Amino acid sequence: TAAAAAPAAAPRSPPPPPPRPYLTRQPSETARAFAERAAYLRERFGPPPADELAAMRQAALSMVWQNSRQLGCRYPAGAEERAGCGAGRPLATGAAIEGEMRARGAR
Repeated sequence: TAAAAAPAAAPRSPPPPPPRPYLTRQPSETARAFAERAAYLRERFGPPPADELAAMRQAALSMVWQNSRQLGCRYPAGAEERAGCGAGRPLATGAAIEGEMRARGAR
């Protein structure tokens, strides 16, 4: 009888990227939104910084980017420029909020 060939060993997957300090999923954040923020940081900034202040700043900029993209939030021009978002978008007028308050009867 022919001996069964041993199955080829599965290729080893690369180790996971080093964790990013201060990048944590927010309580109301979906898994998809968190994954998008993490991908944004990898693509925009590369490997995690060794400097604690830079790590905090990058995590904050990821929230600026996500809030701007998902919710239409606006931030000071310098923050939007560093996060890579907001350029050329019109400023919010507050009309939607005012209309919502009227619909609810709030004053």
